[in-house]
Amino acid sequence: MQRLKIPLDGKETFINVGEIEIDNLELDESNPRISFFRDNQISENLSREQIIFALTNKKPEAFRKLKDSIHNNRGIMYPIWVEPLERGKYKVIEGNSRVVAYQQLREEEPFEQKWKSILSNVLPHEVGGEQKDFIRLQSHLRGTTEWDAYEKAKYLYKLWDAGWSTTRLEKQTKMREDQILENIEAYQIMQEQYLPDHSDDPNEVSKFSYFVEYVGDKKLRKLVDEHFSGVGDFCTWVSDKTKIPRGQDVRLLGDIIANDDTRGMFTSKGFEEALHLLELKKPHLVSSFYREMERVLEGLKRLKNQDLDEIILEDDSGKERLIRELAYWSKRAVNLIDKR
Repeated sequence: MQRLKIPLDGKETFINVGEIEIDNLELDESNPRISFFRDNQISENLSREQIIFALTNKKPEAFRKLKDSIHNNRGIMYPIWVEPLERGKYKVIEGNSRVVAYQQLREEEPFEQKWKSILSNVLPHEVGGEQKDFIRLQSHLRGTTEWDAYEKAKYLYKLWDAGWSTTRLEKQTKMREDQILENIEAYQIMQEQYLPDHSDDPNEVSKFSYFVEYVGDKKLRKLVDEHFSGVGDFCTWVSDKTKIPRGQDVRLLGDIIANDDTRGMFTSKGFEEALHLLELKKPHLVSSFYREMERVLEGLKRLKNQDLDEIILEDDSGKERLIRELAYWSKRAVNLIDKR
């Protein structure tokens, strides 16, 4: 193996890089990708078969694409991360899905040497938990293969609850501080007030976006507190498709509740009927074009100097081109309005 000295969470660390036999790798049952599955099992520990089931069945199509990509490329581009155990065994810290893909490919092509070992970064025995968290953050929260939104928020909460500051999390992720706080609060609400009544359905975590939208909409939260019983009623609506059919519909909920007539219609007949009434009263509020414009404006208002500096420093920045194009067409529309 090749020995390298690299920085991990600001600490100079020696790692070994080389091929490790698949049979010497143990999957990580604490893998954040399967946290919801793990939390809803009767036994405290997961078997190897349960871990594989969770990794391959949560998003079967995504796993199939990963496996096909590895097969077509004849290997992985980036090493997995492992830590040494006893008797020549290693636990997979990051890259569990890739290891399972290798295991399946070896079963399908038993005479292909390529699938019998996998390129690995081997951590030293003394590596700390914070450095392992750093690796997961860099690989998924900042990387190209992000976790599901719920899993990501759960991991953010775990680190925040363990003492990581929002400033530190902001530096280690692609997220702004306000986004981090919104995700943490949305996770807490969902975990404490929604999932206990819906833990028998693993698909319920896909509704995490409902709670992110709710937490980020201060106007909606105030209206729900004023006219209903707060977040408890919102949780009831999330479980009822007649009240909130899709996560994106939470964005219209504030305008529906703000009006007496549409609020009454929402309470008695549901979201769709209330939306039809809102379209008659205030059509601009329902237009997807103007709603998206509002979201763009909110995003621009939240941009910090740090975000702008990153855009400026990027070579051939696509972000800068979009902002300039938005400014050009906005100015053109304003000029046409002023001429009328």
